[in-house]
Amino acid sequence: MNRRVLTLVAALAVFPAGCRRAPAPVRAAEAARQAPKGDVIWLMDPAGPGEPGLEQQLERLGAVALFLPAGRVDLDSGLWKLRLDSPPVHRFERTPVVLVLRAGEALAGAFSGPDAPDALAVAGSVGPVLAEAVRAQAYGRVIGVHLDFAFAPAGAVRYAQLVDSLRRSVPGVFLSVSVRALPQSDDERKQVDALFASADALVAFVFGAGPRVDPLAMDAARRPWWAAYDTRSPGVLVGPKGETRGDVPARFLDALTGNPRVEFENDLSADDASVTAFRLTMRGPVRLDGVTLAAGDRISFRLPAISEMLFQLGSNLAGKRFALGRAILFDGASEADRVFPLVAFEDVLLGRSLAPVLEASVRPAGRNAVAVELGNRSHQATVASRVANWIEVDLSPARPAEVQVGGFDRYEVYDAGQRLVSPGRATRVRLYETLVAPMETVTSARIVVRGSLPADCCRFRLHASAASGEQISTDWSAPPPTPTPAPRKGATRKAR
Repeated sequence: MNRRVLTLVAALAVFPAGCRRAPAPVRAAEAARQAPKGDVIWLMDPAGPGEPGLEQQLERLGAVALFLPAGRVDLDSGLWKLRLDSPPVHRFERTPVVLVLRAGEALAGAFSGPDAPDALAVAGSVGPVLAEAVRAQAYGRVIGVHLDFAFAPAGAVRYAQLVDSLRRSVPGVFLSVSVRALPQSDDERKQVDALFASADALVAFVFGAGPRVDPLAMDAARRPWWAAYDTRSPGVLVGPKGETRGDVPARFLDALTGNPRVEFENDLSADDASVTAFRLTMRGPVRLDGVTLAAGDRISFRLPAISEMLFQLGSNLAGKRFALGRAILFDGASEADRVFPLVAFEDVLLGRSLAPVLEASVRPAGRNAVAVELGNRSHQATVASRVANWIEVDLSPARPAEVQVGGFDRYEVYDAGQRLVSPGRATRVRLYETLVAPMETVTSARIVVRGSLPADCCRFRLHASAASGEQISTDWSAPPPTPTPAPRKGATRKAR
């Protein structure tokens, strides 16, 4: 064998696939379309990115990208249009951004059947506007575009055509799609395969109150994917005749559970370990931040069960070869609007305590009354329950005459043997709070008594169930130390 042939054989041995390599520009384009591995944060509210300190918080979380609302695709005078949201006040300098497009009324469910809209027509209108939003860099460095559109197998092929068409408008970024259901038959699987192959990554919803997919089945699709955990918890408003009247923001939850005109009831029909379900029924008219609720209106809430989510955060990705990481979804314009805020998820990842930090005080308020205060000094909430969260005050030898609950929801009275009794025989008052929200301070309660208050008024104990599943229970508080008398001026020690 001559030297030239030996040289060729040696080269093929070292670079077995060298003759099949794509040209350098093609390889670079494919590399740019690769979705990053790691956890991502997805803010659903266009106003969410405006919160101060967000980028520093994302760095502490180690987030590889931030999904942000970019606009809504809808029909306008018979033409498809992308209505852009306002970009953040400050662009993100260090955290890569993924622009999220959501479906307007005309596009919602449009990719569910064979009569799905013409992909070329949609892309022809949406693509140039989207490309300009990417080039403008008002959000920061955009590395991807995510399409949060519902679809069914019968419309998946048209949806795949839309993804391919949009890619030509925004080269150099990855395109991903939301997955809330997986095909159930071989025929459906073949239809959906075209969509999965066209997308550079998938965001599969594995936890939350809505439709979910099985992580094992998702990984079997052999496509890069994020496991999405939906922490949103809006309520659904239903009128007295059963008519659905829209969503109620989760930020109203704390005020509603503490309103005496609102009746709280657990929804035992919800057989789902991932959610905590309950109903709030208006006993009378209730006004909240410009919203008027009438007597008989009902709000059904399905909160994510945080204890179950904590378990699934670790278990869902175990052994999944194609999983990129986790995508955590947050609603609301700010942390104050969320029952499970972003900083609570930060506590999860950084190994901090997931229990509410409850601080209470009981002090005399005049000769025959005591004031009871309770606050939560952490970003973790309790569960919503009529019986789990309370502070109990021991008044003995005095007895309660009147209880003004303040910001608490209700009260019960007990004797020293922990029996539920009438106020005339009681020596203890238990004040309940249905939900102790993150960083909440409950308005002080006032207990008027008959008889003399104890000299070391007044010992108390706490009980609560954390949303993370932990039980918080304290012993009776010790009496405050007796102050040391100050020495009298001019006093001298007697010599021995």
